[in-house]
Amino acid sequence: MGKGTPFPLVPTKKLVVSGPYAYCRNPIMLGSIFYYYGLVILFQTISGIIIVTLFQIFHAIYIKLIEEKELEIRFGKEYIQELWTYVILTIYLKS
Repeated sequence: MGKGTPFPLVPTKKLVVSGPYAYCRNPIMLGSIFYYYGLVILFQTISGIIIVTLFQIFHAIYIKLIEEKELEIRFGKEYIQELWTYVILTIYLKS
């Protein structure tokens, strides 16, 4: 599909906008956030809510300040068009 991996040392060579990436900009991170919030609900911890929320905020900052610039350099106009399709870590419902 993208001729690479989500792992930064072996990045994809082409922009992937199909499969789960057609509905969410970062489905791996979104899934992990749901997982950790699920654990917070299971164990009913206030500190867990704070930790997961802080993790989500720091990850959103990382995406905005670092990852978006790198992807814009790597994929150019194609990425910029996709960038405005989604909000960070949200699900995009196509009509």
